[in-house]
Amino acid sequence: MRTEIIGPDQINKPVSTLAMVPKTGAITRIGRQAYTVMMLVARDQGVEDEKSRMFSAPLNSIIRGFEGSTGTIKELKKHLYSMVTHVVEWQSPSPGETEEWGACGLLAQAVLKKTGGQTWLHWAYPPALREEMLSPHRFAQIRRSTIAQFRSHAGLALYEICARYQHNPSHLTSKQHWHWWLPVLTGKPVPKKIKTEFRFFNRDTIKPAIEEVNEVSELIVSVHEFKVGRSIQFLQFEVRLKPETHVKDSEPIDLGKVTRAHALGIDPEVAEDLYIRYGELAFAKAVDRLEARLAIPGQPILSRHAYLKSLLAAKVPDTPLAELAVKAMAGPVAQVPQAVEPHPGEKRQAKLQERESERVKTVRSEIEALDEPSLSALLVELRAQFIARDMSRAVMQRLDDGKWQSALIMGELIRLYWKRTRGTDWSAPEALAADAGVLPHGRFAQPSL
Repeated sequence: MRTEIIGPDQINKPVSTLAMVPKTGAITRIGRQAYTVMMLVARDQGVEDEKSRMFSAPLNSIIRGFEGSTGTIKELKKHLYSMVTHVVEWQSPSPGETEEWGACGLLAQAVLKKTGGQTWLHWAYPPALREEMLSPHRFAQIRRSTIAQFRSHAGLALYEICARYQHNPSHLTSKQHWHWWLPVLTGKPVPKKIKTEFRFFNRDTIKPAIEEVNEVSELIVSVHEFKVGRSIQFLQFEVRLKPETHVKDSEPIDLGKVTRAHALGIDPEVAEDLYIRYGELAFAKAVDRLEARLAIPGQPILSRHAYLKSLLAAKVPDTPLAELAVKAMAGPVAQVPQAVEPHPGEKRQAKLQERESERVKTVRSEIEALDEPSLSALLVELRAQFIARDMSRAVMQRLDDGKWQSALIMGELIRLYWKRTRGTDWSAPEALAADAGVLPHGRFAQPSL
């Protein structure tokens, strides 16, 4: 029996499993991802085992199927229990597209067994659901590589629903009352009397879900709101396919631009993430404006990271630099004195930046001077941390490809090496003091007890 999930990237998911309404318990992102991979396994096996009358697969292979971390196992066990005990109402995002099934569980049974030192998952579907899971008549085309990247249930649910309409001539989902979308996106049961206001649902669920779909998937989604009187009552989503050239990670990162941002005080990890999210042109333009703003005397920027993110999110107006300089220096003399002497805040920030840059140079030179065994051990430890922190696939791929000198990986490597050799966190107050008792290259400090 096959123990690895190696099927095609494209999945035909039954439309009735897209807009599930939980009745007795929450549907989680991990549970939803695992459920899709389990469906692939069941289709691959075709029929249940003759003896157990259940489908089966190693639990680790299910988790790897949606690129989950090793820490997902314990959490997934809870979700498997909920798949059996919690009742959901099955429905299609388009009215009248499927037969009415009423309500049932996601699974009829789930069992975990140890076989040959490995934990195996065995499961069975409710009778009304089995045929639809194995051979759906109507389905949405989703990508396994895409669902693995989602970190919220709302984003994942919205992606799967919108994928149903990506090839429709109208490119529009069905129009539904926002009360219909509430349990479908949150994955949580709602009381008979809904107390949540639309503005909070929109702020906390709809907008973040749209942003996540547009960021990690092959779709571009936008929402249309419909008012009844003065209040918004109905929602409809427009779905478009991204041009192939705009797919995330389609081009290599220009480390020169990331390095420029780092020189301006932007953390390498943040810089690389923003580069990937907004693209080379927008990122380069925002870094130029940040650099120009820092060169203007006047009130200092309290957070360079926040300012750069605001520029990229178009929350800072694209004001001409000359006008920006005038605005920065304008205002009451008592608040912004026009003097040659730098602002005290700027002086402190510049001093801290200089000291941190020196620390980066020192630690980086020590890492680059490590012998092969010591460097390998350090990279193994870093990879374990990345897995525990559920780092993105793009980051893990760079590390696995041996690109540890990239700006993103090096930033994390420096922090880890500092902790191992100095015994303090990089951002700890004592770490800002002058280096003392630095160990020779290639030696790790013993952890303090």
